[in-house]
Amino acid sequence: MNTSTDILKLTWKEIEALPKDRTILFLIFAPVEEHSHHMPLGVDLILGETWKNKAIEMISARNPDYNLLTMPPIPFAQGSIKGFPGNLHVSQRTIYRVSCEIIDKIAEWGIKNIVIIASHGEPKHLIAIEEACDKINKKHGICAISPMGAFFSYDELGIDLNFPAQVKEQLKKYPNDFHAGWIETSAILDIDENLVKKDYKNLPDTKVEEKEMIFPDKVNKKIAGLGHIGFPRLATKELGKLLNNNSAEYICKVTLAFVLRLDFKKYQHHSLYKIPFLRTNFIRNVLRVVGLIIVLISIYLWIKIR
Repeated sequence: MNTSTDILKLTWKEIEALPKDRTILFLIFAPVEEHSHHMPLGVDLILGETWKNKAIEMISARNPDYNLLTMPPIPFAQGSIKGFPGNLHVSQRTIYRVSCEIIDKIAEWGIKNIVIIASHGEPKHLIAIEEACDKINKKHGICAISPMGAFFSYDELGIDLNFPAQVKEQLKKYPNDFHAGWIETSAILDIDENLVKKDYKNLPDTKVEEKEMIFPDKVNKKIAGLGHIGFPRLATKELGKLLNNNSAEYICKVTLAFVLRLDFKKYQHHSLYKIPFLRTNFIRNVLRVVGLIIVLISIYLWIKIR
């Protein structure tokens, strides 16, 4: 049972009247994007919606006095996979600016608990939205969190996601399943097996090491003509159910911690958040520094010549 309310069905007076401390708004940021031969372009959006709805049910069961709001997903993201019709990617800066403006407007309504479900594992996408949350939190006080960066980099951050034993074993045997492999294929099989082409078990493995993922050109060469990174042939509906429930439980746990402002900070950022060249304004900041150095050198030389 979905116990949330779509904001499209509310009037502005109803939003105004909500008890803001007990109101949570969920917003999905995920792209229209290729997912190999066997799955549709909407995989990330479908997963985000599924995890959101399951998390809402869990939260409602534990805290029925919360007002849970949803709104239409934002169907684009930063992405590095190229060469496939159907991708709807935008720049990291665009994601940052759009998420900043949307979160800012929601915060102006007085909503104090905005949870972004960025169901797309590209680090630059996740980091851009985390940067936006940081900016809005400085402006309005703590009101927004995007916890999926921490979810996707749980191992590096030392976060225990409490995976079921079957999932742990599969992750150990077949790691680096980054895109449209056994993880996402299993999750979609659980949601609607009709969305997965029957020949997924015949697709070849595409092996990409984790350290190679920061080199998009190398990755695109390895997956050319296919579109997946990992092992789709190993997907099962049973694994998908475990994975989807685990993702929803994580979102539920983080959301409740965030509402209470208790032990939520470890979920705010991707493990790569502090790496300068992955940040939205890295190139602009470098150019500013270079420009400043040139100006200072010019002034120094002018003074010396005089």
